[in-house]
Amino acid sequence: MIAAALPMAGFATSTMVRAIQGLYGIAIDVNTWTDNHLRELQNSDNLTVARTGKVLEGAKLGFGLGYVVPVTAIAVGQFLLGNTLQAAITVGTAATLTNPFAMTCAAVGAICYGWGALSSDEQKNVLETIGAGLKIGVELIKSVVNFIISTTKELMNSKNLAEIKDFVREAAATFGKTLSDVTHAISDRITDTAQAAKALAISAVDATVDGVKNGSQAAGTAADKIKGRIKKTLGRGDDVS
Repeated sequence: MIAAALPMAGFATSTMVRAIQGLYGIAIDVNTWTDNHLRELQNSDNLTVARTGKVLEGAKLGFGLGYVVPVTAIAVGQFLLGNTLQAAITVGTAATLTNPFAMTCAAVGAICYGWGALSSDEQKNVLETIGAGLKIGVELIKSVVNFIISTTKELMNSKNLAEIKDFVREAAATFGKTLSDVTHAISDRITDTAQAAKALAISAVDATVDGVKNGSQAAGTAADKIKGRIKKTLGRGDDVS
């Protein structure tokens, strides 16, 4: 696609690449890790994850710049999720080590759902911040973003995109953000509010039932039944003790 001239010196040791190494627990050469990661994504049984890998592999091959392009895409997505990429170990490290595929899918999803939600000034600020953090040009970053958005829309169906949004929601939460903080969509804000209210209600049920159970074993048995009914009403079908 694009074979842009790139000052490679400085990229591998840049602040944001080091932050991504910390986030994913990368203990080998970033280039080798990227190849392995993209291959594993594409081999996943989860179609959404596999197609995310194809998007990033396509970007890597299309630009002809090797690992620089997918790492740049991950950096932009992470920034949109709320990760400033200023520290080698970030608040999302534990979650990423548990499921690195989910974090990469979230990064791609954040670009697809979050980039267009920014004003031109906000996009400019992101480009300049990422450019300085990775030591590469803003035009290259902008081209990578546009490629990720267009290719993702080509390769993924509505079900894949819905799952990508779920990845965004979960990853953003690790950085203290909600889905609507990323997408700026009113519909997502409504969903965020509803989910927060539901979680609060379930928490209140847990606290109340635990208090009742502490009273007596008989009361605990009755409380378990009540708890199950309430949680089913709230949309959580499991009777959690």
